[in-house]
Amino acid sequence: MPSYTSVRSVERTLAVLALMNRRPISRVQELADEISLPPATVVRVLETLAQLGYVRKQSRRTGYTLTEKVHELSAGYHGLPTFLDHAKPVLEELTHHFLWPAALSTISGTSMIVRFSTIPNSPLSHTHSTLQKRLDLLTRAHGRAYLAFCPPAERRRLFYELSEAQVTLLSPAELEDQMSSHLHRVRELGYAERDHEIDPQTTTIAIPIMRENGVAAVVGMTFFRGANPKVSLLLQGLQMAAAKIEKLIEDEPSYL
Repeated sequence: MPSYTSVRSVERTLAVLALMNRRPISRVQELADEISLPPATVVRVLETLAQLGYVRKQSRRTGYTLTEKVHELSAGYHGLPTFLDHAKPVLEELTHHFLWPAALSTISGTSMIVRFSTIPNSPLSHTHSTLQKRLDLLTRAHGRAYLAFCPPAERRRLFYELSEAQVTLLSPAELEDQMSSHLHRVRELGYAERDHEIDPQTTTIAIPIMRENGVAAVVGMTFFRGANPKVSLLLQGLQMAAAKIEKLIEDEPSYL
């Protein structure tokens, strides 16, 4: 436990910034409802951020948006620098060709975390941002791709951790038995797909980026179901992108 009392104003400010980062425009009442704060408090936070240049007020009715200055808040973060430097242009080219947004994720505990997304580059993006979003291993395309292609010992460990964390009510053995046929099919097809019940309007297909001792990351592409794109072509594009990234990182064993 910390030996000091947390600064509530800092907590509130960061909570507001985190919520605003998920959508292009935010309204006071929406933020107040989601953070469980009085609207007057939210207004004070927003006006302070506006004075500092991180937020811009569009109009009284429209709401507030973040400014380009928020990029300064992540300038000191140096996680995965070389790996993302390699992956970014490859995925941007993928989206330039197919138009659909692509994303790269890595394992973190019992979830996948989106490290990079081409949503800003895609005219067909389904949401404002997915950066740093946690993706479930059992139901999301990225998670299923990771489970299908990671070494068996790692997969068993993840099943154990998922059960221990009560992400599922199944025991590790029951979970492995339930997922076995599905993960086998993922390996046969060469890609994983998101659970259809999560979002009926869109779907994601994902494949692994491999390294010598397992899965380095997962790359996927999201598209609207109604658009009926040719999945075989999207898969081919993803496979080419993954192969390029694998080639670029093969001599960098410690990039993660």
